[in-house]
Amino acid sequence: MNKTNNIKKITLAAVMTAISTIVYYILPEIQLVPGVDYLKIDFSDMPAIATGIMIGPAYGILVEVVKNIIHLLRTTTFGIGELMNIGMGTAMILSIHLFSKLFSKVYKKDTMSAGVYYTSSVCTIIVSIVAGWVLNSALTPIYFLIMGIEINAVTLFAGVWGSTLLNAIKSALNFLPFFPIYFAVNKAFSKIFH
Repeated sequence: MNKTNNIKKITLAAVMTAISTIVYYILPEIQLVPGVDYLKIDFSDMPAIATGIMIGPAYGILVEVVKNIIHLLRTTTFGIGELMNIGMGTAMILSIHLFSKLFSKVYKKDTMSAGVYYTSSVCTIIVSIVAGWVLNSALTPIYFLIMGIEINAVTLFAGVWGSTLLNAIKSALNFLPFFPIYFAVNKAFSKIFH
């Protein structure tokens, strides 16, 4: 039974990676600041988040990593954007998982109850802002260096805080409106894995 469950989980992770890649290539990215190529929002993290919710964070992170390796075929950021995306996706997946466990104990409710989900989502957004700031502080100077953008206090401040704002918006958009979808998908797949 355990071996069968593992095969099902790996298969689901592969399917979610394919869906995530299709979402990335098919749906348009929303540019936060016109002309700034690396400040874009897309919804390709949703399948990775759903995977993390359904079968555990390790599988969600696996979807995130493979999806971003595939993204390298079309990168405009020399891999920096993909590293950033892996870091942010990992932060979101781990946070929603850990906060859901915590708040399900606090509220004495299922991890996919609305109260647990939304409280966990707000906490995840806060973690995403902090993680985004840390990752951007480390990776933005490298991106500027590769792109030949002059590194000074103004450009660095704009790059780091612009990207941090982007990650906050992206995190909020990936969690707050989509509870019904995550709930339905989790409920459908929980029968397969239990």
